[in-house]
Amino acid sequence: MKRLTLLLGALLLTAAALAQTAVPPTVRIAHGPYVLNVTEDGFTVVWDAKADAIGWVELAPMDGSHFYSAERPRYYDSHLGLCRVGRMHRVRIEGLQPGTTYRYRIMQRGIVLNEGNRRVILDDGDGSEVYRRKPYTIRTLDPAQEKVDFWMVNDIHARDSVFQLLIKEAPEAQPDFVCLNGDLASQTETEQTLWDACLGSASKILTPAGIPLAVTRGNHENRGAYAQHWLDYFPTPTGETYYTFRRGPAFFIVLDGCEDKPDNDPRYYGMGDWNEYRRQQAEWLKGVVNSDEFRAAPVRIVLMHMIPGKEDSWYGEQQIRRLFVPELAGKGIDLMLCGHYHRYHWIDDGSRGVDFPILVNSNNDCLRVSADAKGIDLKVVNTAGAVIKQHRIDKK
Repeated sequence: MKRLTLLLGALLLTAAALAQTAVPPTVRIAHGPYVLNVTEDGFTVVWDAKADAIGWVELAPMDGSHFYSAERPRYYDSHLGLCRVGRMHRVRIEGLQPGTTYRYRIMQRGIVLNEGNRRVILDDGDGSEVYRRKPYTIRTLDPAQEKVDFWMVNDIHARDSVFQLLIKEAPEAQPDFVCLNGDLASQTETEQTLWDACLGSASKILTPAGIPLAVTRGNHENRGAYAQHWLDYFPTPTGETYYTFRRGPAFFIVLDGCEDKPDNDPRYYGMGDWNEYRRQQAEWLKGVVNSDEFRAAPVRIVLMHMIPGKEDSWYGEQQIRRLFVPELAGKGIDLMLCGHYHRYHWIDDGSRGVDFPILVNSNNDCLRVSADAKGIDLKVVNTAGAVIKQHRIDKK
């Protein structure tokens, strides 16, 4: 009996040793990448791993060399000096030259064992292909750029097949960016939701073509068990869902209209505090429209999912009109671009309290915009690639 006990003990120790020395599967990239927040000196890359990992981006100039010809600088997904451990990765690259194209690849190493201060074991790593395929590329902003071309889609509501039709010509047309103007899905229940809704296709179609995204939060992005993770997918310069950016001659203000019904509506289960968030935005907006950057821009465009209301509009639209419109009217805004209604509207009659036109894009069309110091051209294009509406705004 004693001999049997010793034998069993030895077998258990051997099994435990083998389990610790067995090589685990490498954590693979699950989705992405896509690019956000392109500036004169940097850009942000976002992707998702299949399990917990650390992540980084490697960067190379467009100098004709192979990506493997030199050790490339690494930019880690880190916070407070420590690499983040998780599935979602967001890496900001800065210190670059304006108007310059760079090559990059994403890399990650999965967490095999994490015993804290005792030891951490990482796997061999996975990354985007640079041996048989060309690395991803992105171009930093050129301060001398005189014209901006961008596309906008909205209210996809997880109809990924429609989204693919709307952006399929982008790699050839090469817009400066594609704006996702809210309601990508009807609710965000898991970390997979937004990837399935359209981000997976955006990564496959736009990223290899070097086309970044600009994103606004729609009212439906406030719904679902995973809704509070929005900024994990779409980090912004302000750390909020509202922010600004410059592209060529245009200064863009991105606003968040929040939900369309009152905060105390039973559908929100007592979780809403959007009145306060809109109030914070309005205070922030006062500083934006009085800034030198805003005033110096030849073109000024507002991007917002919901639209300022009329007298009989729903609560959220009324609050946008009460809080945002006073800060925007009379400030030289050239155009506001919205979604939400799932149908096209051109509003230039002052009925929404503003002194600039509002284009509401439908949920089945792509809006293509070109702007320079002389004016703005807008084309509404359907899934077949046909232009169905056009507008021209001449600068005075």
